[in-house]
Amino acid sequence: MAKDSSFDIVSEPDLGEVTNAVDQTEREVAQRYDFRGHDITIAWDRDRSIVLEAPEGMVMDSLLAVLEQKLARRGVSLRFLETGAPEPRSNNRARITVTLKRGLTPETAKQVSAAVRALKIKVDPQIQGSIVRVSGKNKDDLQAVIAHVQQQDFGVELAFTNYR
Repeated sequence: MAKDSSFDIVSEPDLGEVTNAVDQTEREVAQRYDFRGHDITIAWDRDRSIVLEAPEGMVMDSLLAVLEQKLARRGVSLRFLETGAPEPRSNNRARITVTLKRGLTPETAKQVSAAVRALKIKVDPQIQGSIVRVSGKNKDDLQAVIAHVQQQDFGVELAFTNYR
């Protein structure tokens, strides 16, 4: 009997690239003239969120723009980011929490699974938590599924991993 091939559809940013982008942002903040003299803090908990603390107004806007630019240059889609509202602090400072969205929501996983089933190809999509695993006997069918899902817009960035 032929062995089934499979792959996973996930929504996960590359945390190594996010770490590199945060480090680059910290270096640029230390070097740029318009950030000098301002107390700016960037905290990255290596898993879920980036906390930016800086003076309100243009400095905070510039800091957020630099972070987004560094993430985009490192190949991290900005769709993974959920930027919170600025929280006012003392001395005209603000804090913004940028949360990384990881994993597919149950609704998105159902939409992806329905899109795969709508192809009428002999593959079996299974929702496993925040992952959709697609398995089938023919690798060409799996590649057709990948091509079809890449063309769709589900509101999140999708990646295809664990291809066997």
